[in-house]
Amino acid sequence: MRVTEGLITEKFLYYKNKVSSKKMKLQNQLANNSKIDTLSDDLSGSLESIKFATQIKKTETFSKNAESAKDFMTSTLRILEYSTDEMQKIISATQSSVNALNTSNYGTIAQSIKDSLSAIVQSMSSKQNDMYFFGGTDYSAPPFAIDANGRAVVTSANISGEVKVQVTQNIKDTINIPGSKIVATGVFDAINAIIDSLEAGATPSDALINNLESAYKEMLNVQSLGGERMNRIEDINEVLKNQKENLLKLLAKKQEIDPAELLVDLQHQDYLLQVSYKLLANSFPKSIFDYI
Repeated sequence: MRVTEGLITEKFLYYKNKVSSKKMKLQNQLANNSKIDTLSDDLSGSLESIKFATQIKKTETFSKNAESAKDFMTSTLRILEYSTDEMQKIISATQSSVNALNTSNYGTIAQSIKDSLSAIVQSMSSKQNDMYFFGGTDYSAPPFAIDANGRAVVTSANISGEVKVQVTQNIKDTINIPGSKIVATGVFDAINAIIDSLEAGATPSDALINNLESAYKEMLNVQSLGGERMNRIEDINEVLKNQKENLLKLLAKKQEIDPAELLVDLQHQDYLLQVSYKLLANSFPKSIFDYI
């Protein structure tokens, strides 16, 4: 079979394109600092990289959920702390009313307690991102209010719902304190009863004072529950951050390049290309290549 000039040229162009493609690939790897440019470059490595990238994306989503939960719980704990501070004022005012010298001041003491109660109700009926902190899963209305007589009342039909967010692949964590837990402390009933007694001109009984102090302790327990949830969310978020960092390291290791090795390979491809030019030139003694 006679090897024609056309066949030689065709083989040369094929080889030249192959070498040029290899050079471009090496240059892209150096420029992108990654040895994987397309799936075909390293099928196994590419699939593992895709798996790592997917896991990183999921971890980032879980971490955002955890950060959002942490922010919500931080505000919740701030409200609970403010409310217990106001309850301390109410307890102090109630205890002062027992003093016989303050009998004439019952109206003033009652108003002071009503002001603190109003502050508690207002803070507990606040919301964030259209979610009432103590409204459960009912976002249509504030959970609590002050009626025309200055007493605290529950205004929402269902405040027992728990708001959950996905913080890991298998864990949905509760991020709220349901309003039903606040009501269960007896705080509003206890304070309302103290106001009723004072406005009726009667000294609050030991039973009423004990109920108030008991409700305060229960509120502290609810506050502790919120703190436990906050700690759990913070622990989960820390685990997620470490997990993301490890995945990023694994992904980088899978895609990392050896610049020195790539440069040597790139120089080798240049050498092969130059050799191919010379070989083609020698294949045509009387051609334009003689004058190049």
